[in-house]
Amino acid sequence: MDILQLLNSSLRLAAPIILIAIGGLFALKVNIFNLGLEGFTLIGCFSSVVGAFYTNSVIGGLFIGVIATILMTLIYAVFVMELKVNPVICAIAFLTLSSGLTRYLMIPIFDVSGKYILSSDLALRPIAISFLEKVPVIGPIINNQTILVYLSLIIPFFVYIFLYKTNIGLSMRAIGQSSNAAMSAGISVKKVQYFALILNGLFCGLAGAQLALSLNLFNVGMTSGRGFTALAALILTNAEPILTLLVCLLFGFANALANYLSTEGYPSQILAMLPYALALLAAILPMIIKTIAKSMKKAKIKNSKINNWRDINV
Repeated sequence: MDILQLLNSSLRLAAPIILIAIGGLFALKVNIFNLGLEGFTLIGCFSSVVGAFYTNSVIGGLFIGVIATILMTLIYAVFVMELKVNPVICAIAFLTLSSGLTRYLMIPIFDVSGKYILSSDLALRPIAISFLEKVPVIGPIINNQTILVYLSLIIPFFVYIFLYKTNIGLSMRAIGQSSNAAMSAGISVKKVQYFALILNGLFCGLAGAQLALSLNLFNVGMTSGRGFTALAALILTNAEPILTLLVCLLFGFANALANYLSTEGYPSQILAMLPYALALLAAILPMIIKTIAKSMKKAKIKNSKINNWRDINV
């Protein structure tokens, strides 16, 4: 096993999950649980391929993919905030809509069903950074990635600054804590929520473009649960951007490892469970550590009391 190549693949596989999670993070920060991240990302995949097809440009595909996804999230926002539809029920409807719509539009647009492969000229190509080729260990891991992979690795740090060092970030976190209190403080809750959902759509669109254009194809259902994986990462980390990045990298590594082991003859059905098994482990491990630490603390206090009692009797 080439561990450096495995880690290189991990970054590539983690990038869409990171971008989706960052999008979902903004929705969660304004107290909207957007279960439909998977569906919005699928729209981003499909529309970026359609955009590349009609504009004959990768940039055009990327732009149209992002715009289409933002429009879909704005429609979702209208249903949730203006028509007062339950966000979870609305998200489930959008999941079904995105799956059916992309499947249906394959035939009138591309005259195929199931899969459409773009010209290789319209692929989002990896960038070879010359000075990284000379850097041992780190160079082979992070070199030869697409621009969106590099962006996914640095964006969480900017998101952290945005949330904790800017007024709009403070407003988002205030709404997440209590929308009524935020409104009393003069914050325009609805405007901030719309802005958060626009960012949600932006990052889901970028994730869809990375998925589809890096492979220069669209395949029905190609998101393959990445939206739900991103939601798991957000719940595990309480929607903290840096921790979310680390958990998403863990999921990327699990996917890369599963892909490698499947080529070695291990059952693919079992390997498909590996990322979710890691999610479960990541969820219960902190509780186990806290329980052990609490038990050790109690034992230490008990021993201290016994020693004090002995000293008094002596």
